[in-house]
Amino acid sequence: MSEEVSASPVAISDLKYEDVSQLNFSKLYSPKMKSVYWRYFGFPSNDNNEVITKQNVVCIKCHKVLTNHGNTTNLRAHLQHRHKDLFKELCQEHDIHVPPRKTPRNVTHPPLSKRNVSSRRVKLEFISNRNHDNASDEELDEAAVATAAMQAEEDASSQTMLYETMVPYTYDEADNLVEEEERLVMEPKFGRKRKVATPSSVLHHARGIKHEDGGYGVANIANLAEALTDIVIKDLRNVDTLYDVGFSEFVRQALGNSAPMPEPHKIDSLISEMHASKFLEIGEMTRELASEKPFSLAFEQWVNVEQRRFLSIFHHYLDEETQSVRSMLYATVQYTDYIVFDDLLTDFYLPNCTLAIINYEDEEDLLHTYLREKNIPIVLCYVSVIDKCLRRVFELEEVATLVEQVRDIIQRYSTEISSKVSELPAYNEHFPWTVYETLKFFAETISWSDDMDQLVISAKTVTEALSALVIALDTLRGEDIPLCSMLSPITSKILIKKLGIAEQDDPLMMNVKRTIAAVLQAHVISNDNLTAAALLDPRFHRLTTIDNLDRVIRMLTQKYNKNFNGAAEGENSEVAATSGAVTIKSEPRTGGNSTARKSKLELLFDIAEIPNLPKRDADSNVETDLKRYRNEVVVQLDESPIEWWLKMGNIYGTLRDLATLYQSVPGVVTLSFKKALREQMYDFNKRFMLTGSQIDAILFLHHHNN
Repeated sequence: MSEEVSASPVAISDLKYEDVSQLNFSKLYSPKMKSVYWRYFGFPSNDNNEVITKQNVVCIKCHKVLTNHGNTTNLRAHLQHRHKDLFKELCQEHDIHVPPRKTPRNVTHPPLSKRNVSSRRVKLEFISNRNHDNASDEELDEAAVATAAMQAEEDASSQTMLYETMVPYTYDEADNLVEEEERLVMEPKFGRKRKVATPSSVLHHARGIKHEDGGYGVANIANLAEALTDIVIKDLRNVDTLYDVGFSEFVRQALGNSAPMPEPHKIDSLISEMHASKFLEIGEMTRELASEKPFSLAFEQWVNVEQRRFLSIFHHYLDEETQSVRSMLYATVQYTDYIVFDDLLTDFYLPNCTLAIINYEDEEDLLHTYLREKNIPIVLCYVSVIDKCLRRVFELEEVATLVEQVRDIIQRYSTEISSKVSELPAYNEHFPWTVYETLKFFAETISWSDDMDQLVISAKTVTEALSALVIALDTLRGEDIPLCSMLSPITSKILIKKLGIAEQDDPLMMNVKRTIAAVLQAHVISNDNLTAAALLDPRFHRLTTIDNLDRVIRMLTQKYNKNFNGAAEGENSEVAATSGAVTIKSEPRTGGNSTARKSKLELLFDIAEIPNLPKRDADSNVETDLKRYRNEVVVQLDESPIEWWLKMGNIYGTLRDLATLYQSVPGVVTLSFKKALREQMYDFNKRFMLTGSQIDAILFLHHHNN
């Protein structure tokens, strides 16, 4: 009887059995439903392996036919009352908690005659539901109780109706509550579907259930404080906003005025408890990871509407299971002159910190000073470098004048422009890309009169020069987490390909290009750690600009000797002397398919074919290994550098160890730059408006909510 058969769309849509006694079936089709109750029920089907109807389901154990309402209420009730032992085992196995049946308030209600059974049932299922908005809680309860009392006097064969009428009003659907609330009911008169709201009588007595995915039933919130706490965390709200007149009134109306709003200190207490618990969990993992292998830290400074400074700290490490970089928000703290970083970073073994990525420049800053004292190199976040390029360009006298004129014209003709385009570009002083979008909009979207030709040409000149930065960020967006080893090669490429001075460049173009190039040169190309990271990434060691190789080799040698107790130069390296019958991947990624889609990196770089396999040199140090490595290795851009070093590490022993220092270092503090510009501004404004004493806990829990 449990043999599965295919469903017939015709049979499902056309057939409906009002009298279950007429339902003849030979097989059962067991649908793949997530609820455990469905394992004991199936849809009736015929000898042709077609589902006869989905309006009814059949118990596999006793072949009892039940009406299918689109949820599991009937199924559970049948198991609970007809197969008690089986239901008990099921509850124990899956930790299902079913509330006790409620006692009717009016047990003396006179039973209905058998003649009225059918009509009474129809009224309960359709009429009362359709008009329940106008009915009182008392009337709905009395209707359910009356029907239950009537059916209690019927014989055993009428128990199916009992499940269909009384059960939905006396049981909470623990595993399918949302589905029950949005149950679709067919209205016979008009033949259309609508959602049936849960009666308020259920709300008053319901046991609130929080689902596995963290959600709540709309009208079944037993712990309102927990539900409101979830809103604060998920939506980055201030606790005070929960008590605004409109929101608090909405909550009371949604709950039928059955529960008062919890006190604010209750919400604060729950947030503090959740934060403390999660922070202890994260702290234990952080201590373990930071003590065993290299990691990097990222620091984001930001200001809220009260002009209070905050510092968000991110921990980056290499996940050995997935061989990928993981990013984790460690903490957010108010950044004052009295902050003690030793106490703040107590969970980290700082000698294992390879780099610190920071989103701001300030040589006299407390954090910068602290990191220098701990000998932790500092790298400016690449997104911050790009923003710095934009700001420097917009500060140029001729560009600043251009931007002012363009914004004035757009504002002057805003009404006319709005009638022709969907929306005007947004402007936000904290996002220099909005200025770029404004210039681009002015130059490319609107046709202007001839007297504005020179202004349009100037705007196009600036946006064309800035397109190099667009390419850089676009390349980074294609990576799950862009590593710092990518920054120097990408910057080198756009400096040569996009920012080189050409003969046809006018003075404005040359000035903008030089301004951008100066910032990129100072913060990326001249940074020895970014150069070293690129050298130790087998994809990029030939694709980056190296101004002083000797200096980088000395730095890497010192790092090797310090971190890995390396031998002095000229002595054999035990790591490099290991046996190495290893082959290098030489097949192209596309497998001969020249039309395959290329990644952003492959579009930016052109690389030569893989050379012959290298040979291992037993007598090696950082300098000799680096020389052989640069001569012998070319790797496809789609290959993982982490996996490559796992395979090839024994051939270039010293470099393999050094590479581990940079494999867990992203080039950015956060990945917010991947979002659309309007989304970035929306998130910025949400965080900017946070006030109160729970900002750190709310942001921490919001980050770790997924």
